[in-house]
Amino acid sequence: FHERTKHIEMDCHVVRDKVQFGMIHLLPISTHEQLVDILIKSLHVGPFNHIHSKLGMLDIY
Repeated sequence: FHERTKHIEMDCHVVRDKVQFGMIHLLPISTHEQLVDILIKSLHVGPFNHIHSKLGMLDIY
């Protein structure tokens, strides 16, 4: 299991170090503005369309 999560641990350390050195600043994001929800949750039409438009995705059909 560790081999599959090792890269995640390293990414967390990289982000933590950059925050501590002031290179990046993490901002809180409202749960209604989480764009990743479209990829991991089944959403109702309203939230789906809102996130869909923010990502700039187009329906090609």
